[in-house]
Amino acid sequence: MTELVALNARHFSVKEIARMWGLSPAAIRRMFRHEPGVLRFGKEKKGHQRDYVTLRIPVSVAERVYRRCMRPAIVSKPNEEKSRSGV
Repeated sequence: MTELVALNARHFSVKEIARMWGLSPAAIRRMFRHEPGVLRFGKEKKGHQRDYVTLRIPVSVAERVYRRCMRPAIVSKPNEEKSRSGV
């Protein structure tokens, strides 16, 4: 039953998420490159050739990555940056 739910779930293209989040498609590809649950269609790179892969990102994976990126603990505070730089 869970497999059917996954098949019916909405899947975003890289361009759709880039437009929604205000980022470049290249940034989205980097964010989701090794993310579990992302569907990859196409040819993997061989040697020095370029990767020709289409990504389809399920809603659940997009939400997970968005929550992880928006976690307040990840964002450094201004006082921490000054102490790290020695100012």
